[in-house]
Amino acid sequence: LVAQAGDGERALSSEKQLDKHMKQLDELHWNTEKGMYCDVTTRIREGFDELEDDEADSEESVFVCHKGYVSLVPMVLGLIPPESEKLGYVLDMIEDPDELWSDYGIRSLSKSDPYYGKGENYWRGPIWLNFNYLVLSSLHKNYISADSPYQAQAKRIYSKLRSNLISNVLAQCKDTGFFWEQYNPEDGHGQGTHPFTGWTTLIVLIMAERY
Repeated sequence: LVAQAGDGERALSSEKQLDKHMKQLDELHWNTEKGMYCDVTTRIREGFDELEDDEADSEESVFVCHKGYVSLVPMVLGLIPPESEKLGYVLDMIEDPDELWSDYGIRSLSKSDPYYGKGENYWRGPIWLNFNYLVLSSLHKNYISADSPYQAQAKRIYSKLRSNLISNVLAQCKDTGFFWEQYNPEDGHGQGTHPFTGWTTLIVLIMAERY
């Protein structure tokens, strides 16, 4: 916004801040071993002696890694550069049927995760149209037109995901007469609240490619 307003000095400052935040994002949340962005928590450092050691050094940061919607947030926000190797890892995760990909949309949690489909199972696998819309939006705005090593993959995912979402939501609407809060990742059937004309009606914008 400041660049469009012609404030070059503030625009340069904003760019520096963004670069700083991106470095922090990668330093804090990118797990090189797993090739993904992870949550981070703290725990008492192994070997810490509360009687002998400085309390300021009592905690250490540890990754909490569950492949799912949270892993895609940097890509959804367009924070990953189109040429970054990290984008390749994220797109591979999306497209892998043993991870997030299904014929009905992107799962909220990886099929390989031990929590997949377990317990309350609200965000542990079901497909949400609001987040799928954000994925399509970012692919459309940031990656399918960018000349990069991952352009073809981004285009393929965008086309297949959009088609799968439209086909399933319309099929379920015809079968049941409803839009649903979420959709089952195994067979696509609608589940949760219905009739649900909240974010699921984003399917109309997806059909029109308005992001």
